[in-house]
Amino acid sequence: MIRSNLLKLLIKSLIRKTGYELCSLTDSEKRLAEAWDWNKCDLAYKDFQIARTIASGGHITIEEAQLLTKLVRETCSDHPIIEIGTLFGYSTTVLCVAKRPEQELFTIDRFSWNPHGISPKAHRIGTLRALEDARHHHNCMVVEKDKDEFYSTYSGPAPSLFFCDANHEYEPTLTDLKWARSAGAHTICGHDYHEQRFPGVVRAVNELGGPRELAGSLFVL
Repeated sequence: MIRSNLLKLLIKSLIRKTGYELCSLTDSEKRLAEAWDWNKCDLAYKDFQIARTIASGGHITIEEAQLLTKLVRETCSDHPIIEIGTLFGYSTTVLCVAKRPEQELFTIDRFSWNPHGISPKAHRIGTLRALEDARHHHNCMVVEKDKDEFYSTYSGPAPSLFFCDANHEYEPTLTDLKWARSAGAHTICGHDYHEQRFPGVVRAVNELGGPRELAGSLFVL
């Protein structure tokens, strides 16, 4: 395994010196490639990576955003909204637009993982910049700490809405949802209830009674 990784790094380094970079296509990108003549495509690697970032990673669909908006508008403004897993701030923005100006929104992330493999520093800078208006003018607090640490130190009112969208494995998801219940969250919801892509989320949600409402992959317990 170590030799294989070293070989890959050596090959990438040699190719980069020639002015090129290797890029592995996703399934959807491969489908697009079949419709394009890639031999005539002059798309630079940097351009391609930016296009990939715009197209994927952290988005929620219109249908999901509509349900999330409805849930937020049913909340009590005296109690905060807590989001676990900020990522790039897409769902955070939906939450912020839908909530009342005075309502607190806490979004929790360590910026330790992202689907594009950019550095934690770049991830943090990009997300904080994207949420700059929300942070400075709309009562949105980005809490940069491990979610378990946040759970153990949180002493505020019961969340009016808890939105779960962090680690999608079974045990971490179950821990998140159980904490929300123990904290007295009025509404518990989350993202990526998808059997094929995120079986851990599905298993955890089903273990707690299953979704009472579902839009796309956005579930409500």
